[in-house]
Amino acid sequence: MTPQEARAKAKEFTSHTPNGNRTEEEQKQFESEYARRLQFEATFNEWLRLRATDLDSEEAEEARYDRENECADLVLTTPAVYDWMIFQKFEVIEHYLAKHGEVCSGMELMAAQALASIKIDLLRFGLQREQKEQQQ
Repeated sequence: MTPQEARAKAKEFTSHTPNGNRTEEEQKQFESEYARRLQFEATFNEWLRLRATDLDSEEAEEARYDRENECADLVLTTPAVYDWMIFQKFEVIEHYLAKHGEVCSGMELMAAQALASIKIDLLRFGLQREQKEQQQ
């Protein structure tokens, strides 16, 4: 999905969504975030689909692999709009750390362990933040 397609879909979606008490600026920000979300999701979903695709010819497989890496790069370098996007980025990193299911070296295992630890910390702090906000 191109950025233009994402913006058009976001505009269409938000035109059918009650905007409550949003100001014009807040509505534009909402549309922008929604468009970036759509684009991120489309890229991540394409990456997943490409990983699951098995092609017969070597040439087609090479093109698929190149596009898979391109999608992975886009997912990893696109700023997260929502917190759950961070975990999808972790999924991409973990996939490449695991070398597509092959045996990992000690450094790769340590990096995977560090990622798991960071994910746990993010979940723990995120939950604590939500609980504190609910108590106030």
